[in-house]
Amino acid sequence: MTDYKSKFNFLISTAFLLMWGCEKATPIVESNPISDIDFAFLQASNKLFVSAKVSSGFQGGSLDSVMVLWQGISASNTGDTLKLFDDGSNGDILSKDQVYSRKFLNDSGLKNAIPSTAKDSIFFSILGLYNGKKQANESIFVLGNIRPKLGSIFVPDTVNRPTANPDPDITNTVKFSVTASVSDPNGLEDIQRVFFRTYHVGLDSMMNGGNPILLYDDGTGAEGSGDLQKGDGTYTVTISLTENATTGTYYWTFEAQDFSNAYSDSVKKVLVVQ
Repeated sequence: MTDYKSKFNFLISTAFLLMWGCEKATPIVESNPISDIDFAFLQASNKLFVSAKVSSGFQGGSLDSVMVLWQGISASNTGDTLKLFDDGSNGDILSKDQVYSRKFLNDSGLKNAIPSTAKDSIFFSILGLYNGKKQANESIFVLGNIRPKLGSIFVPDTVNRPTANPDPDITNTVKFSVTASVSDPNGLEDIQRVFFRTYHVGLDSMMNGGNPILLYDDGTGAEGSGDLQKGDGTYTVTISLTENATTGTYYWTFEAQDFSNAYSDSVKKVLVVQ
């Protein structure tokens, strides 16, 4: 009986060892060494910022360099190849923190610069070279809100103040129109207001209490703002200059604001009242 039990235990042990020996070893899969990819469009300076956290080693290889393949608004574009940095230069914030970054101009130096009419997605890849072997991570970002842009602006160079009316109950007035064309990649419906502020050079003072003077795209014509066609992106206001107006040189500074409270670049015009 004892001999039978010994043989049984031996068979169980052998079977267990055979099963254990036949199990396949599971390979260790390394996670992607490129993570935390970020992008920003710095519209005020017309610059683009790209960053990514990149491991110093991958699959036994050490990191040689990190680049962004910038395709702009189309994934089918041949990418601009730009080196990213981790030395605190070229827009990188902290040196040697494994976050590789770059800030670069959105201009003609790029094959794939973002046009002023863009409003959808942008495409790029982060590429790490490990002992010459490529490891890439593709990214798509929604461009988000784009600032409005002022186009042509009409302000007369010179306006003559009307002479005083001999009747003290009547004030002579001269009227003229001021117009500004405005565009917004997110649509004209995203424009909250278009306005200018007026500054008298000789008096070194803001006029109208420093408050903005609004222009309109309401199509109300001569009986209203002076705007001729509603919703065409041309904003107008009719200015009435009375015989009591202060003569001199004025700076009129125009801006447009959207519903995300982003402002266009300002445009200054000079008006001389004489």
